[in-house]
Amino acid sequence: MRRWAALIGVALMVGAVIGDQPVRRTLYDHGSSYPRVIRLVDGRLLTSVTTNINGVGVGVIEASDDNGTTFHELAEIRDATGADVCCATLFDLPSRVGDLPGGTVLWAASTGTGTGTARQRLWASTDDGVDWRFVSDIAVTPNGYPTWEPSLTVATDGRLVAFYSDETDKAHHDQKLAQVRSGDGVHWTDYRDTVVSDTFVVRPGMANVIRLPDNGYFMSYEVCNNDLVHLCASYYRRSTNGWDYGDPHDLGTEIRTTDGKYARHTPYPAWSAGPGPHGTILLISEMVVHADGSIAPENGSTILANDHLGNGPWYEIPAPVAVADVNNNGCKNFSPALLPSPDGRSVLEVDTDLDGPVCKTYYATGPLDHS
Repeated sequence: MRRWAALIGVALMVGAVIGDQPVRRTLYDHGSSYPRVIRLVDGRLLTSVTTNINGVGVGVIEASDDNGTTFHELAEIRDATGADVCCATLFDLPSRVGDLPGGTVLWAASTGTGTGTARQRLWASTDDGVDWRFVSDIAVTPNGYPTWEPSLTVATDGRLVAFYSDETDKAHHDQKLAQVRSGDGVHWTDYRDTVVSDTFVVRPGMANVIRLPDNGYFMSYEVCNNDLVHLCASYYRRSTNGWDYGDPHDLGTEIRTTDGKYARHTPYPAWSAGPGPHGTILLISEMVVHADGSIAPENGSTILANDHLGNGPWYEIPAPVAVADVNNNGCKNFSPALLPSPDGRSVLEVDTDLDGPVCKTYYATGPLDHS
């Protein structure tokens, strides 16, 4: 009965449910990628996607003031150099950093990744996503090799921390995860490896960090070419202060279900007040595969969940946006994002899927229930 009650609630909120599957709606009806969604203190939801308009890379910001039922476009963010824009993230700053007050919305993106002048760049909005200004370069490639996929958190010392996938150490590593930090959002220092392998072809990447109720930090990421059965398996590690995540040469802990399934590619975590009695980490990834590497039936339509701050096996919850035939094709279910409701009873998903040849972004809200 809990499941059907939750589904009825979802039907009232997003308009329709067919069987057990919420009906997805179009968030951005053009080519787009890397959807992200956050909730602001005043309850407004913000989303971002990266796209290309008339040959120019653009970040599109949309907002919902009705709890994710409808969205409307607020802003477009363009790099002043006209460079391509990729792999962006949204972050609601919890406390002041330099001249950026708490509540500032940050948008970080990779630019120039195909030009030899790749940068991880930071923009800020102090009016809930309406107006944006460029703040700083988080990282600039020193040698023409690209960097990718920035993500942000604030450490316990109050400094802003940025993580990104780094291909600039080609003499030793095809790719590694790196991090830098800033006390003002403008000047970035203390570059260090976050996750790195001594095997050249192994590629850690796509880090995302959330804060947990025990005041610790949980980071998810993929490690490609390490396990050729599961390919880009998803891993996690913990930090007590948001900066130190242990030995960077330790690849971390794989994310697996009780029956041995793996999350593969583009993991994205979120903290939810439920369905676990003490809260739950939710994780969505591009793919879910069996222990032998074969594609699981629920691939493209499942969220993995853990009620013990990441410890032990994970279990499955149906994802609100179901994407068929997902198999590492660069659009379908690639780098989706989750936003749980404040009470932990439902979750909003933003995700991409092919509509003919066009990769579009969709959204839907579904229940969070152990059953």
